[in-house]
Amino acid sequence: MLWTRFLGLGALAVAVYALTPPGIPQDAVYAIVLLATVAAFVYRYFREPGPDKRTWKYMAVGVGSWGIGDALIAMVHVGGGRVSTFSSSDIFYLFGYLVIAVGFARAADENGLVFGIEELLECLVVAVGVGLATWVFVISDDAALSFPSALELWPATVYLTIDAFLLTLVGSLYLLTRSTTVPFLAATAGVVFLVSADFASYAAVTTSELYRSTLLNTLWLAAYVCFGVIALHIPERAVSRVDRSSPFKFGRVRFLGLTVAVAVTPLAMAVQLARGIPVQQWGWVIVGSSALVIALVGCRMACFLSTLRLQAAVLEDVARTDAVTGLASRRLLRERLDTMLATRGDSDVFTLVVDIDRFAQINETFGYSVGDSVLREIGHRLVASVRSDDLVGRLGGDQFVVAMRRRPAQIDVTDTAERLQFAVSRTMFVHDINVALDATVGIAAIEEPGVTRNDTEEPEASPVDGEAMLQRAHVALTAAKAGHTRVGRYEPDMDRDRHDQMRLLGELDTAIRDHQLRVFFQPCLDLESGSVDRVEALLRWQHPREGLIGPSMFLPDAERTGMLPAITALVLDEALAQCSELRRRGINLSVSVNLSVRNLLDETLTEQVAAALAKYSVPAHALEFEVTETTAMTDPVRSVNALTSLRSLGVTIAIDDYGTGYSSLAYLQTLPVQTLKIDRSFVSKMNTDETDASIVRSTIDLARSLGVRVMAEGVEDAGTLDALRELGCDGAQGYILGRPMPAEFLADAVAKLDSEMPTKLEWELARERI
Repeated sequence: MLWTRFLGLGALAVAVYALTPPGIPQDAVYAIVLLATVAAFVYRYFREPGPDKRTWKYMAVGVGSWGIGDALIAMVHVGGGRVSTFSSSDIFYLFGYLVIAVGFARAADENGLVFGIEELLECLVVAVGVGLATWVFVISDDAALSFPSALELWPATVYLTIDAFLLTLVGSLYLLTRSTTVPFLAATAGVVFLVSADFASYAAVTTSELYRSTLLNTLWLAAYVCFGVIALHIPERAVSRVDRSSPFKFGRVRFLGLTVAVAVTPLAMAVQLARGIPVQQWGWVIVGSSALVIALVGCRMACFLSTLRLQAAVLEDVARTDAVTGLASRRLLRERLDTMLATRGDSDVFTLVVDIDRFAQINETFGYSVGDSVLREIGHRLVASVRSDDLVGRLGGDQFVVAMRRRPAQIDVTDTAERLQFAVSRTMFVHDINVALDATVGIAAIEEPGVTRNDTEEPEASPVDGEAMLQRAHVALTAAKAGHTRVGRYEPDMDRDRHDQMRLLGELDTAIRDHQLRVFFQPCLDLESGSVDRVEALLRWQHPREGLIGPSMFLPDAERTGMLPAITALVLDEALAQCSELRRRGINLSVSVNLSVRNLLDETLTEQVAAALAKYSVPAHALEFEVTETTAMTDPVRSVNALTSLRSLGVTIAIDDYGTGYSSLAYLQTLPVQTLKIDRSFVSKMNTDETDASIVRSTIDLARSLGVRVMAEGVEDAGTLDALRELGCDGAQGYILGRPMPAEFLADAVAKLDSEMPTKLEWELARERI
């Protein structure tokens, strides 16, 4: 490689120079090395294609300027003259130093300048400190400290100060790159040679002539060789820089260097006072260097504060922008909604929360990076679906927000919600798979009186802010999901219901301990025998202040908080206790207990059931568990395993609310089901709605073909009961047969129904007579 040959020949030339007696041969060797170094920089300048091209131009000019200075000195020596402390050659030397220092400072790579303004200012602070120390402890003596005497010595101070600047630049380069490549090692060695020669040369400038020492000239020559190696070594790839320190992580090395540099001024003052030298001889030096250090430190602090302001602006932008989609963040949404509400005048303000259904499946199937791409695409679609002055943002996860302000009667917000849903549901391919996404939308509105959807709605008790609008839209979204509707609009009752649920949840633990939860029982009639063959256990809360509360007000929250296992154990225990009591009295009934998703995922469920059956000596076939279709399919594998394990005990399994969930033959074949319970929403209207009648009829036919029992819920009149008997339904449950009742009334209610209800044969004979 070219640089290795240059290094070998250069080292040989330096050795020859050191061994050759002073004179023309020695000067010739020196000139050859100097010209070769300049040529190396020129060569690199023309070869360099990147942003560092100008660095090599600076280096070539700087070393060439040094060469001119060396030539002037050689001419003086040839003429037998003596080089003064400051001569014309110093002009070229100083110019060369400055240009080389600029070249080092302006070094660049593909990422831009290697040194930032912060590093350069720190290096200058250190250089000034070294320059002051050099003046006090190296160059001057007690007799040459006055201002007139100092004019003769200032070039030496400048040389050594620039040397210190170059040395600190090399140190900073290591801190920035942590690199020990050939160019870095050559630069370090070259600067060290240069600094050593200069410090040795100017240690006693008043007593010896400069540029006469072979040893010092050898060091300068070695520095030229090292600089040439830097120019000729072309790396295959650029050295990457480590992340720049933040303004809050200054670094111990940098902090120590600056501390020492700043401390030089008071130290020099203390030394001069200790020497007893009059202040008028050295005070101006201390004042000048102190002013320069203060100015440089002030500039560094200005850079520090500028960085802080820039980071604050970036953080402000991050806080207002969603990192994934680039849309407005929750913070910006609140602020813009506050502005819309404060300046709305007689306009309406709408907030729509768009929740992407089944989005979690994309993350689980394709990963989060693909999920983020889908979120960005959805964000673009939502922006394209509204006006340019409407604000689209992302709350987080799979929820987006659209905030808009309109003049009264200019918008049907429900149509807007449907348009947003259509934007989400449009064809989207992910890894060549057509992903079907839907959205549920919650709407909150602040409208002018007279144009609201409900003119009787009470006025706001207090002004609504942006946070309240988001909360209301989210409440409407939750209500829409709970009601299995695609669009929900906020109503004040939703908040009241939610507040009541949260309050009840806080009291639920006390209710369990104080036995406020009670189990009611509702009879189920076997239509073939005309007698009650089973009862369903239904939970109620006998609240000390609010009376009897239904399970829908507290069970969903109980399931989310982990209280459900204790509640299920309570219901199971009470149901089996009453079943056992009725059986001892000769009333052989079965009892049904509802299970939730959390129950099915409980690995100890089968053991708990077996223990409860043994405790009350109830045969397993007298216990039936009811699960909804949605519950069973939330985690199909674990649900099937749990139900199969329960079935192995001998209990029976019923599908509750059949027809409202998956309604798939596939899962009916998988689940160990003995009973289908048709949902009341179909049964209650089967005599007035042909579609509902068809659903009931087909479900009964399906159950018969599968060999499972079918029971109809929600039977509230004799006509419905007769229609079910005619279709061949096996069982019925509803208010016409009995409402849920405490256990103490159950035996009498069962006896009354058994005595009043005809068997299927009796009912058929009665119809024939009619």
